[in-house]
Amino acid sequence: MRRIAVLLAMTAGAVFASEEIVLKKPPESLGKYYPPKSKNFEFLMNMYDMSTSFTGINLNINEGDWKNALRWAKNLRDKYKETAKMVPEWKDYFKPKLADDLVKAVESKDVNRVIKASQKLGQSCRKCHQDNELVVKLVYHYPRFDNVKIEDPVDFMEYPTLKYMKTMTKSLKALKIYLAQGNMERAQEEGTNFIERARQLRSMCSKCHTNKLSEDLVIGKEYEASLDKLENLLSSGKVNKDEVFKTLGSISMSCSKCHNIHIIPAMVQGAFKR
Repeated sequence: MRRIAVLLAMTAGAVFASEEIVLKKPPESLGKYYPPKSKNFEFLMNMYDMSTSFTGINLNINEGDWKNALRWAKNLRDKYKETAKMVPEWKDYFKPKLADDLVKAVESKDVNRVIKASQKLGQSCRKCHQDNELVVKLVYHYPRFDNVKIEDPVDFMEYPTLKYMKTMTKSLKALKIYLAQGNMERAQEEGTNFIERARQLRSMCSKCHTNKLSEDLVIGKEYEASLDKLENLLSSGKVNKDEVFKTLGSISMSCSKCHNIHIIPAMVQGAFKR
């Protein structure tokens, strides 16, 4: 029975073995089952249900409980056929007959027949996952920032996220440039603008990160302490350029945490939106 456990586990997962990954825009109909159109994640829930059903077949056959194995096989068949109708553009990925064959294999109580049927059905799942799972996760499983706006504390204008980040980054670059050129007055001015904008980021993060602990993982005490230090350095009588650049390095480490989580999904979402 150990053999079937391994094979059934293989059929339920996604495999990415290509050296080149091509991201195709998800079908329009898929959007009906994800926010903002739906908060119930119907398509994803069906995927979880089918994966659980595969495991249900596996566990019960290993325990000699063919009755419950059949129950899970029928549930898998029903969810598979239901899911096939949800996204018409993906109809060619689904092979309903293979789901019927798996039910018949479990009814026969022939382990080898179940293994073969589950492998064939699993291949249809795996093909769709290879072609679509990555882009679906990037587009639908990450929050979008299109509609998130943030008020600029310097010019008091409300900007969408991307424009705000560019404006803040421009202040940061200007600080570095004037500092390198020895123009301390302009460096202090741009540095102050950057600090105010960097502090204002918390108001944007809190729109999604309603749990303060998750928000503090990125914009926490270290980040705020670095901004305070930068402010003190720039307001001192004689600005220590080396210390300013060192402090900016500490701030950038906090920035990179957020970018590593959010920037790739945001880029993919933006590309497909165009």
